[in-house]
Amino acid sequence: MGKFCSFMSSYKDKIEMKPKFKLILPLILMGCAQAQINTPPITVTPNDRAGAVGVDVYARARSQGNPVPRFRGQDTVQVRAFGQGENGRAELTGVSCKLDSGLYTASFATPANVVVPDYGANSPALFVRCEIGTQSGSSTVNVVNVTAQQRQSGAIGTGLLGAIIIGAVNAAATDNETDDFAYPPITVQLRDTSD
Repeated sequence: MGKFCSFMSSYKDKIEMKPKFKLILPLILMGCAQAQINTPPITVTPNDRAGAVGVDVYARARSQGNPVPRFRGQDTVQVRAFGQGENGRAELTGVSCKLDSGLYTASFATPANVVVPDYGANSPALFVRCEIGTQSGSSTVNVVNVTAQQRQSGAIGTGLLGAIIIGAVNAAATDNETDDFAYPPITVQLRDTSD
């Protein structure tokens, strides 16, 4: 992987000239070098603190018998920001960011691990906005069904018929109540807004 990353970095300017690589090149280079996360995990702050217990924003409503999503514990989401650095496009550290789900928020500097409540399929979308200097950007992610993804990964290498069968079994076996859900890592691509 090291040789591949060195090759991609050294020929980045030539590769970026080709339109079909403009979108995927930053994604390829992201996997090459990631900054170490040295800060403790950031815990979200519920918007309605009186109705929450810890990170569970529905705790009081649930205790009163209201039909709210089941609390499954907490999940940790990794957030990183990429933008124009001294040596071209790279991961930037110390970028000021705010995460907002509509139910809770968190402010932090990248890279960071953010602790969020886990409500399975009912977990809200996460919106993250970051800015540093004249660069800013945002990203929105939804939870993914990790259990279904694991079943689907079993289809790789089984051929077309095997993939179709596993896909059908996967669709039939999906259960939002028992399947595990998680947020993918969040990557915010920063653009210069000074123009």
